[in-house]
Amino acid sequence: MAEGKPHASWLESGIQALLQLARSTPERRAEVLAGIQQGSQPTGIYYVLLGISALIAGFALIIDSDATLIGANVVAPLMTPIFGIALGLARGDVRLLRTALIAEFGGALVAVALCFLLGLLPFSVEATPSLLAQTRPTLIDLMVATLAGLAGALAMIDERVSPVLPGVAIATALNPPVAAIGLCLALGAYEGAWGAFLLFFANVLAILAVAGATFVIAGFVTRAEIGSLGSLARRFSVAALGLIVVGTLLTRHLVTLVDDLRTERAIRETLDLELAQEPSTALVKIEFDRRPDAVEVLSTVMTPRVIPPERVERIQTALSERLQEPVRLFLRCSMTKEITATGSANLRPYLSLDGTVTEAPLAPEMRLLQEAEQVAREVAATRPEIALLDLDLVSVPTGPVLIVSIQTPRDPDPEAVGRFEAVLRERLDVANVQVVVRRIDSTDITGKGKILFGAAHFGKTTEEEAARRRLVEAGVRAGLEALPNLFVTAIDAVRAGSGWGVRAEAVGPRVPTPAEIRDVEKRAGKSLGEPVQLSVRAQVDVMVTGGGYAAIGDPRR
Repeated sequence: MAEGKPHASWLESGIQALLQLARSTPERRAEVLAGIQQGSQPTGIYYVLLGISALIAGFALIIDSDATLIGANVVAPLMTPIFGIALGLARGDVRLLRTALIAEFGGALVAVALCFLLGLLPFSVEATPSLLAQTRPTLIDLMVATLAGLAGALAMIDERVSPVLPGVAIATALNPPVAAIGLCLALGAYEGAWGAFLLFFANVLAILAVAGATFVIAGFVTRAEIGSLGSLARRFSVAALGLIVVGTLLTRHLVTLVDDLRTERAIRETLDLELAQEPSTALVKIEFDRRPDAVEVLSTVMTPRVIPPERVERIQTALSERLQEPVRLFLRCSMTKEITATGSANLRPYLSLDGTVTEAPLAPEMRLLQEAEQVAREVAATRPEIALLDLDLVSVPTGPVLIVSIQTPRDPDPEAVGRFEAVLRERLDVANVQVVVRRIDSTDITGKGKILFGAAHFGKTTEEEAARRRLVEAGVRAGLEALPNLFVTAIDAVRAGSGWGVRAEAVGPRVPTPAEIRDVEKRAGKSLGEPVQLSVRAQVDVMVTGGGYAAIGDPRR
């Protein structure tokens, strides 16, 4: 018996609480009834408050601000007319019922109209998470509204808990679905508008049902006002039928939502597994839509390069096998490159729930690529003439092949490539890794021509000094092109001590000799009255015709 006392004590406490609720003082009852009747009147101030709260809710849905949405719920006066409808039905008070219905649904129409006009303004209205949440109601929303309605009725009846009414207004969230109806109608999203209306109507019916029951239990309705049980049932029959219909629809929505969550989880797991084979690629967002012929999946990923179509097709096949139905996959590639203090890194970063940056697991191939890039950057740091651009890893029958893309003016020495390959094998402990160096020769050109000396193009100089530079360049060019069949393709001159340093690029059927270059230096220096130091990058690369030699691309030929 001792073990049963706590249970009995809890039960007795609950019964006493209900009896205390039923023992509300006549003064409190009169005060509550007067407050409900006054709050159910469709007055001008009522519509003003409703309009303000509706516009606040509309802006909150547009900018996806939960804090602003809470403010809109506090201001909205939509809850009290529902209590008026419940009290009017319970007491058979036709006048109160009529005014409360006009206040509730007339006010809702005003709010819809205002938010419809808001949606027509030139805002960038998108399907924000807050807006979508109002268009996808489930049975859970009906349960929340029921509990919030019960809390609201109790807070209205008992003055000791009346301060919680603002919190109840926030919980019922009557205003956001009304605002969502107007915005969806303005955007032509009629299915979304229907979902938002269903959420609003479900909230109204749930609050109406629990409020009516609470008022009867608390003695706010006399026996004479209730009449027979049959008449009471008839008065609430429409609301009860609507609640049953809405509950059925929301149950179907909940089942669909659960199914969609399972599908989204399967899509996410499959994409995570497949994208682990891609370097530095992270899944950002998933959207999907079930069509009669296939599931269309739009996935946004962060990646340093565009994923090729054949790879997308393989991922699409994997999704079809996982979902056991046809899938059409669209990958939206957001180009990114993760950078650490040691350079780029093949990471798959995510922000965890505790606010820290974590990494999703990498495939072994991507881990190898990450470690190889670190070694490559260490080597490139000792070679200032080499700029490391990118690394890629491909698999061939003989093993992994690392493709290193570099920018350098000269072809790399095969022996140097072999030494780098040996270092990689030792550091990575992968005996069969091979290295392919892909050289990218870049050319920088301004309106003056190809850049050989940066100072000749970007250095600060006076007009007189610039004119002198052009004279030096013209004199050296003339001296070089005086050599048989030598064509100057680029030339830059800069001040070097008391004279000039000149760099030139030239092509011809042969490479000029050092003696010829010294001769050009002497003749140019004598002509200009200043010493000239000349270096020429020459190559055999000319156009040969029956009429002679010409520089490739020479517009004069």
